[in-house]
Amino acid sequence: MVMNDTIVAISTPYGKSAIGMVRISGPKTLEIIKKHLKAPIKPRMAIHSNFEVNGKVLDDVIFVFYKGPRTYTGEDMAEIFFHGNWLILSNAMKALIDSGSRVAERGEFTKRAFLNGKMDLTQAETVEELIDSTSMVGVENARKVLDGKLNAEILNIRERLLEISSEIEVRIDYPEEFEEEGGYDFDFKDVIDKLEKMLSTYNPAKAAIDGIKVALFGSTNVGKSSILNTLVGFERAIVTPVPGTTRDTIEGEIFINGLKVKIIDTAGIRNTEDEVEKIGINRAIETVKNADIKVYIVDATSDYDDSPVIEPDIKVINKIDLVDREREGYIKVSARTGYGIENLKSEIEKISREYIEKLDFSNSVLVTQRQYSLVKECFEEIKEASKNKEIGYTPDVIAINIRNAIEKIDLLTGRVYVDDLLDRIFSNFCVGK
Repeated sequence: MVMNDTIVAISTPYGKSAIGMVRISGPKTLEIIKKHLKAPIKPRMAIHSNFEVNGKVLDDVIFVFYKGPRTYTGEDMAEIFFHGNWLILSNAMKALIDSGSRVAERGEFTKRAFLNGKMDLTQAETVEELIDSTSMVGVENARKVLDGKLNAEILNIRERLLEISSEIEVRIDYPEEFEEEGGYDFDFKDVIDKLEKMLSTYNPAKAAIDGIKVALFGSTNVGKSSILNTLVGFERAIVTPVPGTTRDTIEGEIFINGLKVKIIDTAGIRNTEDEVEKIGINRAIETVKNADIKVYIVDATSDYDDSPVIEPDIKVINKIDLVDREREGYIKVSARTGYGIENLKSEIEKISREYIEKLDFSNSVLVTQRQYSLVKECFEEIKEASKNKEIGYTPDVIAINIRNAIEKIDLLTGRVYVDDLLDRIFSNFCVGK
């Protein structure tokens, strides 16, 4: 697909830095940069030159020109490396726009890469996940998608479904050939197993990219908010002696040995007639259910229920500075003095790493909500097809399920798409990507 316009964007973050990079892509790339770069241009070579605007030197730069289609976008491209002063970069942008380019939309470079066949849609949407990844496991998972493993695996499933569909079409077109046969020559077990395994990768893969969600829960006044504040290192949550102070979820982020962890404080769970507090408690229960790690907290100074409403991954007994109380299976802490907090962090780290590292690195993973939703819909269609086959429904009924499943796969890979879908996917990207 040929784009008629040429786009430009600053591809490094706002602020002062040693280097700032401007990226330009499109059919007029060479024509535009020749107006400003006075050194001879040779494709794929880093060249030192002055960058001139209206005959005056704006900056001395290093630039690389890439001849399409062997580029990131599939078009002619250039990357120009300036000194990282925002005044220089913004003036360079203005000059390049005046010379015939326009400002790129969010994610437009990667969008063009997809439209020009340089990557499929699963790879394109994973670029942002790679940038946002908060752990090396997350980086490795995103890289697997970018390397085409997800695309290859999903296309193998598509090919298998096409084979089954072909057999069904023969049965529909020539039913007399199969009247005496008692069953089908195919089954869906291998496809179901592959899709089920693929779906199981989503939660740990997203945790590796976005950070592990750790929910603190328990009764009122057990010190959940105080523990949150101690973990994050500042007063993120309001702490008072009044039961039920926390009525909504409150989040704080920390890094434990390079691993991003989101600590979530929840409303105290108890019986109450207060309608607002009830809403907070219901939200707390949902938050805990959806957390990657569930931390149950009790108060050492009072009696507590040893059978929490949700099975925890970690049990903590707080306020140990007031009553030094032992309890098997509980980590002793004092949010006030900091005693035991490092032990709690270590346990969170241990479980976090076990959770995200259980991924099978030889297989592909799902790293976006869209990927997960479409694979889940495909999975449900194939399960329905399998059930219909067992019941003995006619081939045309099963064919509908298979066609629906293939449609989900084509939406996943971008074989079919609508512009609104692309706009939604790339709207979260940074402008220079």
